[in-house]
Amino acid sequence: MEDNERKSYNEEDQDDFGLPEVEYSPLDREDEIPPVYEQPHYYRGEEEENSKSKGLIIFGILSVVLIAGLCIYLFLFGGMEQVSKWLADEPAPPVYVEPEPEPIPEVVEEVTPEPEINPLAPYSDVTTISEPTGRSYIVIGSFVDEDLALDFSNKMIEQGIGVKILAPTGRAPLMHRVAVADFADFSEAMSDLELFRNNYGENTWVLKY
Repeated sequence: MEDNERKSYNEEDQDDFGLPEVEYSPLDREDEIPPVYEQPHYYRGEEEENSKSKGLIIFGILSVVLIAGLCIYLFLFGGMEQVSKWLADEPAPPVYVEPEPEPIPEVVEEVTPEPEINPLAPYSDVTTISEPTGRSYIVIGSFVDEDLALDFSNKMIEQGIGVKILAPTGRAPLMHRVAVADFADFSEAMSDLELFRNNYGENTWVLKY
């Protein structure tokens, strides 16, 4: 037993540690192919595409937010009116027009028109003729009393008809005649007698006084 242990210790003290001898030959270093290390590749195209896609997404989100804000402003806060004012045509500048001078008013003298004379009632008041004149009168009434003649004349004045009272003559010392017109010629008075009769009655006649 001790002999075996000594034998094993002696074998361990040897260089080959008791292993069987093996023939070997050195490797030829020149025939070895050096390892090739692959350089890392960076795919810039993919990174650029990723950055572009991110930019498009951000741009799209911002566009949606801006469009939504614009719609809210236009339809809820009266933006349409403001935009219409911006787009409306600017009013043309006012054109200065020199005012025309005011015309000088003409001084017109007021002319009082003469009242038209009614040929059937040319007199304007009551007049008494005491002496014959040689004219032809249109007589509408004969009275034996002067007061009756005056009363009749006043009634005619109330109707707007003036008269003349013809005083009595030697041929008719009691008669006061009331006339409404007179003519220079007897024939002229007779030619218009019918018109006076139509206006004052059939008892109208012509008297040369």
